[in-house]
Amino acid sequence: MRTSYVDNRKGNRKAAAQTFFLRLFVGVVSVIILALCISSFLSQQQEFSRLQAERRQLQRERDQLLEKYEELRGLNELVDSRDYIERVAREYLGMVRPGDILIQAEE
Repeated sequence: MRTSYVDNRKGNRKAAAQTFFLRLFVGVVSVIILALCISSFLSQQQEFSRLQAERRQLQRERDQLLEKYEELRGLNELVDSRDYIERVAREYLGMVRPGDILIQAEE
């Protein structure tokens, strides 16, 4: 049995339609996957930018704290010095060393 020309064209149309829909499906799926990848990339970039800004802020805070630490360390060394202790004892506490003569002015 031979297939007629009309039957042959119907088969070709059916195969062409199936191929078209398969390609359309693959194209749509590819576009969706590409859109998801781009969306993921953009959200990662946004998160990276946010983290970079937070890192810069934390570095500024760290630098400020280091400066304050150095300042306090310097004050601590000053307070521990003999000269400072003697100055505070004389000026604020009114103390004298043994053998010193204390002169008080009346006001």
